[in-house]
Amino acid sequence: MLQLNYMTLLATTPVLIFILHVAAARIFIRLPGQAVVIICSLVGFVPMAAAAWAVYFHHTTATRQELIWAGMYGFIVYAALAYSYFHVFNMSETARRIRILYEIYTAKQLKASEIASLYNAHDMLHSRLERLLSMKQVKLSDDKYLLDRRSLYYAARIIAWWGNILGLPFSQTIYDKLKRAHAL
Repeated sequence: MLQLNYMTLLATTPVLIFILHVAAARIFIRLPGQAVVIICSLVGFVPMAAAAWAVYFHHTTATRQELIWAGMYGFIVYAALAYSYFHVFNMSETARRIRILYEIYTAKQLKASEIASLYNAHDMLHSRLERLLSMKQVKLSDDKYLLDRRSLYYAARIIAWWGNILGLPFSQTIYDKLKRAHAL
C-alpha cells in the first residue's frame, strides 16, 4: 500500500507544478514563460520530497539500499513529469500549429490570406530574437547578434547530434545561405 501511495503522489507532479506555475506566473511577470516553468519545476522538488517523506519514506521498513533506489526512482519520475509539463507548456506557448488552430476556432473560419496576415515573418523573427535576448542566450552588439550564454546552444547541438543519430541531419540551410552571401 505504501508503494501505491508513493507512486500516486509522484503521479501528481504535473498538478503540483501547475499550481506553482499559476502563482509564479503572476509574480515573475518579466521572466519568459519557459523560465518560470523551469523555476517552478525546480522549486517543486522541495514540497514533493517532503510529501514523499511523509507518505512513504517515514513509514517504510525498507532497507537502506531499497530506500536509495526508491529515492532515485522518485527523482527520475518527478524529473520526467516536470520535463513533460515543460514541453506541453512550451508547445502551447510557441507552436504555430496550435496558434493557427486557436485563431481559426476563435474566428470560426479564416481564409489562408487572413491566416498569413497573422504571421508576419518579421514579427516572428523579432519575437524569437527578443525571447533569446531576454533569456540572455544572445546579445546585441553593433546591430549583430552574438551568443551570450551557451546553454541553449549546447542543447541545440545535442538535439542536432541526436537527430543525426536518428537519421534526421540538422538543416544547414541558413548557414549555407549566409556562407554563400559572404562569398559574393
